[in-house]
Amino acid sequence: MPRPYHTKISEAPVRPMRGGRGTMIRLVDPEVAGNRNVDLHINEIKVDAGPGPTHYHERSENIYIVLEGMFEVRVEGQAYLFGPNEVAYIPPGVRHSAGNAGTTVARVIEIYAPPGPDFHIVEDSSDGTDGGAP
Repeated sequence: MPRPYHTKISEAPVRPMRGGRGTMIRLVDPEVAGNRNVDLHINEIKVDAGPGPTHYHERSENIYIVLEGMFEVRVEGQAYLFGPNEVAYIPPGVRHSAGNAGTTVARVIEIYAPPGPDFHIVEDSSDGTDGGAP
């Protein structure tokens, strides 16, 4: 059974993002907090790191909240640019990719609900991003 959990962002576990594009600060997820219904982390994405692979989530809803920098999300091939204090929502099954679109590190809160291994890379990407290797 999940228990209440507390951490400081500065003390939370960190792991590298796919392709060395930046770091993920793991705030609340099943491995860290023992929860079952949400994954909450902060992505710090390097300048010129390029977008991540085009992918979709079969079950999970995906939310991005931009804290700092400029963040581009491509949804079904259409590019959207987000700055600080802007939010993007991606429903399950929708192909998308995301990356830093600015000249400084992009800090973005990312939420998945439900959490878990629900990341399906699109091998044949027609939206101008590399749907291949993460």
